[in-house]
Amino acid sequence: MGNTIMSAIIITIVISRYFLRRWIVGTNEKEELPRIGRKVETWGLIILALIGITTCIVLLVEDTLKGNTLKWFFILFITITAGFRTFVDWKYLRDSKEYMVSLIVLILGVTLVFSLL
Repeated sequence: MGNTIMSAIIITIVISRYFLRRWIVGTNEKEELPRIGRKVETWGLIILALIGITTCIVLLVEDTLKGNTLKWFFILFITITAGFRTFVDWKYLRDSKEYMVSLIVLILGVTLVFSLL
């Protein structure tokens, strides 16, 4: 049941990101970041993914990745990654409202994980 709920949360976030981008920004394609912004975003997301995967493996080995631990892990992971993406969009796309889409998706993701898991 947990996998089904997580799949529903991920699908909801992806679909809502698409529609929010069309509604707020006016296009469904993300604006191109400048070269330094792309590098910061790429390396930041790689580092966050490695930290998340390592933490997940450690929690699985310790057999503590269930119940509230799983819920708070996903809340923390969504908050950090979406917060980072919001910051990069705000910092490097000054004339765009793209950061608002990332911020709303952050709030939506945390709310869904908190209420459904």
